Amino acid sequence: MRGWKRFLLGVLCVAVLAGGLAMAVSYGVYGRSLRASVYELRLRRRYATNRTAEEERQRLMDKLTAGEPTAALPENRVFRSEVSEAERDGLKVFTLEGGAGDGPLVLYLHGGAYINGFNAHQWRFMDDLAAASGGTVVAPAYHLAPFADYTRAYEDLPALWRALRAEHPGRRIILMGDSAGGGLALGLAEYLAAAGEPLPERLILFSPWVDVSMENPEIADYVPVDPILHLELVKVHGELWAGDGGTKHWQVSPLYGDMTGLPPVTIYCGTRELLYPDILLAAEKLRAAGVAVTLNVGRGLNHDYPLMPIPEGTRAVQEVCALVRGTD
Repeated sequence: MRGWKRFLLGVLCVAVLAGGLAMAVSYGVYGRSLRASVYELRLRRRYATNRTAEEERQRLMDKLTAGEPTAALPENRVFRSEVSEAERDGLKVFTLEGGAGDGPLVLYLHGGAYINGFNAHQWRFMDDLAAASGGTVVAPAYHLAPFADYTRAYEDLPALWRALRAEHPGRRIILMGDSAGGGLALGLAEYLAAAGEPLPERLILFSPWVDVSMENPEIADYVPVDPILHLELVKVHGELWAGDGGTKHWQVSPLYGDMTGLPPVTIYCGTRELLYPDILLAAEKLRAAGVAVTLNVGRGLNHDYPLMPIPEGTRAVQEVCALVRGTD
């Protein structure tokens, strides 16, 4: 028994030392929590692919024969908020109600490279946001490529925005989005400003895709470290979304739009993602246009990190909830 006890104690000591070393490396080298480092490994496995750009284009074109899928609530999720869905002029819209219906309202545009619908991270985040803020999250399932391009979004989303304002007069409305949805949110705000329409109180963007051309030469430095986005594949996604408009049309890539007059913008991004260089450019351009910008850069963190189940993501969600409640 004594021998077994010494053996178990030795194993425990080795495990503690190994864990401490891993934590020290994670913080010292990458500036992030150990959980964030472990989660990156999971992301690398999940998003690993050998598809070429041509294979990706063909894969998406093959979807056309099956018809456009219908967005649906996740079957296995237990929501904290009250969830409903409705059709609005051909646009499916999900509503997550976390209060009495008189709190802040968030119009949330999901990411997914303009080809994918809601994912589990987004559902969890929207549910947590509604419940923690006591507000309402409205999330449209906007039509995606290859079944539609950006022109359909700029028909549907301004109409939804106007309807929400008419239905909730005087209510605080915040425009929010992640990744492709973050770029679309910025583009929608530019569209509303150009049209002289009322603007949201604030924009909150997670890793916004602000330039789908992906031509910034600095992006090459981030290809080896991004576990989620594959440069040649997302270029295909951007081209399909742009359609005949071109990848540098401002409604496709809001980096090239007029940012004058926009409301305050809060941005979260990581240093281990392809979009980081263009996000920095967008923040510079927003400031040059006189827009109040808060840029939160997560050192050593990945694309859309506030939506991830890691300590840094939890802190970001707490900050966002405070912004939405107006208690920051």
